[in-house]
Amino acid sequence: MKKEWLLLVATATTSVLIGLGLVRWFAPQLLGIPIDLQMVRVSEEVPPFFSGVFRPEDYASRKFLIKDPFVLRAKPLLPDHGVVGPHDILGFRNRSIPNKADIITIGDSQTYGINAPLERNWPSSLATLLSSDQRVIHYSMAVGGWGAIEYLQMIQIAKLFQPRIIVVAFYTGNDPLESFRKAYSDSRWRSLLPDHTISVDDAPGVVFPPPESELWDVQFSDGLEFSFAPKLRLASNQEHPAVQAGYDVMAIVAKQIVEIAATRNIRVVFTIIPTAELVYARKVRSENIVASSEYSALIAAETMRIERLAAELSKIPRATYVDIVSVLQSEALGSEPLYPPANGHPLPAGYQVIAEALAPTVSESLPKQQPPSSAANELPAGSSRTEEEG
Repeated sequence: MKKEWLLLVATATTSVLIGLGLVRWFAPQLLGIPIDLQMVRVSEEVPPFFSGVFRPEDYASRKFLIKDPFVLRAKPLLPDHGVVGPHDILGFRNRSIPNKADIITIGDSQTYGINAPLERNWPSSLATLLSSDQRVIHYSMAVGGWGAIEYLQMIQIAKLFQPRIIVVAFYTGNDPLESFRKAYSDSRWRSLLPDHTISVDDAPGVVFPPPESELWDVQFSDGLEFSFAPKLRLASNQEHPAVQAGYDVMAIVAKQIVEIAATRNIRVVFTIIPTAELVYARKVRSENIVASSEYSALIAAETMRIERLAAELSKIPRATYVDIVSVLQSEALGSEPLYPPANGHPLPAGYQVIAEALAPTVSESLPKQQPPSSAANELPAGSSRTEEEG
């Protein structure tokens, strides 16, 4: 009887302690313990929420790009330098962060808008065109050096803004090789690999910036002059297993982006931004300029690659592909420069062409009469900071 009594007491005591523990954990106020005085253990696996976003070392850095463990990021709170910046507190090129956005644009430096003020890169120009008869809230998520893998990563974040449309812009100048290297060097993306017989070491070598010996100088009859870099751009478009795998990864990622977006009823619009070399190919031909062998090889290879990728993108259900190559080539026949003499990123005039080509398709998914979206509690971009970029 004594043993049974002791067992009963032990069981009751254990039950009470467990109950008190559960109350202390889930409802400490019932025990008179204020919630704001509770202690929470810090874990390296689960760091404090804000520490990953507001890292002091990021704001103190003098580098333009920050190597985050998971994704290459741009420096947060970068001031407005005209052709780069400003960056919001997350490191994206915006003056503020909205609670909701109608349109999200995702891409690399071609979408970021190097060579143009923020208000004149193609995402901002697109938002301006669409806002002519309706108020459109736009948010840009683009960083130089990104490829298809980063675009896929950003979709999970972009959908939280509850956009109606996400515009994803691939770039043939370096996306294929950057997508290949990222997919083949990180085991997290093994499911995306189209060819398991090759490795990241099979990527062709690329010299950047290209030496002067690899540049092809062209002067058109209207006085425009350019130094094209066909060998550099051919690296991401040549017949090579790694390049083919890179383009395949881009196509696979595009399908997954649409699948993720569809869970929130978000429409996806794809486009392909060509190299400056391809943009001016029609003008080169029209003036009967004898092209270098590497330039001719690039034009043939890139044209084929774009046609194939465009066909893949056009077949994806619930997505739309917009061709901007032919529009850029037509505009390049004029005397207004779309690109600077020796840089592969467009000038404001070039970005405007891209925006105007995308506007009709994007506009179709936006209501004509849209109630103003709340921009309350926006996080300001740090336009007052003065650190130099890297």
